[in-house]
Amino acid sequence: MRNISTLLFALFKKMIAGAFFLYIANIVIQQTGVHITMNPITAFLAGFLGLPGVVCLAAAHFFIFG
Repeated sequence: MRNISTLLFALFKKMIAGAFFLYIANIVIQQTGVHITMNPITAFLAGFLGLPGVVCLAAAHFFIFG
Protein backbone atom coordinates (compact mmCIF):
# COMPACT_ATOMS: atom_id res chain seq x y z
CA MET A 1 0.00 0.00 0.00
CA ARG A 2 2.87 2.35 0.73
CA ASN A 3 4.35 1.91 -2.74
CA ILE A 4 1.08 2.91 -4.40
CA SER A 5 0.72 6.02 -2.25
CA THR A 6 4.36 6.97 -2.90
CA LEU A 7 3.86 6.52 -6.64
CA LEU A 8 0.64 8.58 -6.63
CA PHE A 9 2.32 11.34 -4.62
CA ALA A 10 5.26 11.45 -7.06
CA LEU A 11 2.81 11.57 -9.98
CA PHE A 12 0.89 14.40 -8.31
CA LYS A 13 4.12 16.36 -7.71
CA LYS A 14 5.09 16.00 -11.38
CA MET A 15 1.66 17.20 -12.50
CA ILE A 16 1.85 20.25 -10.24
CA ALA A 17 5.35 21.07 -11.48
CA GLY A 18 4.19 20.59 -15.07
CA ALA A 19 1.22 22.89 -14.56
CA PHE A 20 3.57 25.51 -13.14
CA PHE A 21 5.92 25.13 -16.16
CA LEU A 22 2.96 25.46 -18.55
CA TYR A 23 1.69 28.55 -16.73
CA ILE A 24 5.08 30.24 -16.95
CA ALA A 25 5.48 29.20 -20.60
CA ASN A 26 2.04 30.59 -21.46
CA ILE A 27 2.96 33.92 -19.87
CA VAL A 28 6.26 34.05 -21.77
CA ILE A 29 4.86 33.09 -25.20
CA GLN A 30 1.55 34.95 -25.05
CA GLN A 31 2.87 37.61 -27.44
CA THR A 32 3.32 35.03 -30.21
CA GLY A 33 -0.31 33.93 -30.09
CA VAL A 34 0.55 30.37 -29.08
CA HIS A 35 -1.35 29.05 -26.06
CA ILE A 36 -0.66 25.61 -24.65
CA THR A 37 -3.80 24.12 -23.14
CA MET A 38 -3.43 23.11 -19.52
CA ASN A 39 -5.01 19.73 -18.81
CA PRO A 40 -3.82 16.70 -16.80
CA ILE A 41 -2.11 15.09 -19.78
CA THR A 42 -0.10 18.15 -20.83
CA ALA A 43 0.69 18.93 -17.18
CA PHE A 44 2.02 15.40 -16.68
CA LEU A 45 4.06 15.53 -19.89
CA ALA A 46 5.52 18.90 -18.96
CA GLY A 47 6.31 17.69 -15.44
CA PHE A 48 7.79 14.41 -16.60
CA LEU A 49 9.85 15.84 -19.48
CA GLY A 50 10.64 19.21 -17.92
CA LEU A 51 11.53 22.25 -20.00
CA PRO A 52 12.17 20.26 -23.20
CA GLY A 53 8.67 18.83 -22.84
CA VAL A 54 7.16 22.30 -22.63
CA VAL A 55 9.11 23.35 -25.72
CA CYS A 56 7.91 20.25 -27.59
CA LEU A 57 4.30 20.93 -26.59
CA ALA A 58 4.60 24.53 -27.81
CA ALA A 59 6.19 23.38 -31.07
CA ALA A 60 3.52 20.74 -31.62
CA HIS A 61 0.79 23.32 -31.00
CA PHE A 62 2.45 25.76 -33.38
CA PHE A 63 2.82 23.19 -36.18
CA ILE A 64 -0.64 21.66 -35.77
CA PHE A 65 -2.66 24.85 -35.37
CA GLY A 66 -0.38 27.14 -37.34
